Amino acid sequence: MRSIISLTFDDGLRCQFDNAVPVLNRHGMRATFFLIANRESTHESWLDHKDEWWKIDWSEGDIANLKQLIKEGHEVGSHSLTHHLEKMQADPLPEARDSKKRIEDWLETKVTSFCYPYYRSHAYLAEPVKKAGYEQARGGGNPPLYGPGASSYVVPDDPSFDRFNVDCRQISDNEKVSDWLRPGCWHILTFHAIGSQPDGWAPIRVEQFAALMAELANCRDDGAVEILTFKDGATRL
Repeated sequence: MRSIISLTFDDGLRCQFDNAVPVLNRHGMRATFFLIANRESTHESWLDHKDEWWKIDWSEGDIANLKQLIKEGHEVGSHSLTHHLEKMQADPLPEARDSKKRIEDWLETKVTSFCYPYYRSHAYLAEPVKKAGYEQARGGGNPPLYGPGASSYVVPDDPSFDRFNVDCRQISDNEKVSDWLRPGCWHILTFHAIGSQPDGWAPIRVEQFAALMAELANCRDDGAVEILTFKDGATRL
């Protein structure tokens, strides 16, 4: 039985659209992009980053590019309104509800997937996410399923499966595509920066990403894996 893999990207970093999307499209692979619904041009500007982590700021150009992305078969989901730990904890409902409405209004499409910032904000965001009308949500980061060597995946018909707290594998250096293949299971992979340290958190070099995707495409062409968006993977399960 084939593996099912979903490729997900957090934070709406510009490097993802500049460096990852062309590679994905070249191989005919569709992914899910979890976007922060505010117009700040950098990610987590309140923190003391040495580098600016440039993200989309929902300009007219960004909106046009994202609409094209959706036409190509990629999925857009929400990654909160602020991605600010204290603000999310103080007033969680707008983080889910208002981010959904903003993205849907900007892109003129339905948003059904949510991604919990910092992985573990599921604790206080899960109920608002359900109330806001999402159909599935990705969390993750639960030891030992976090970091290099993590092997988080979903087994069909698992009674413990929580559609609103789907775990994931954070992709880092020294990855092997063979570790991603779980026959008969759904494996959710998470990327942040595709580039170098100035591009965002946990960067994967462009060359490394391209090599991984080329190998994954070969596995797909050989019939070993099916690559679905996060929404489609959740629907399949």
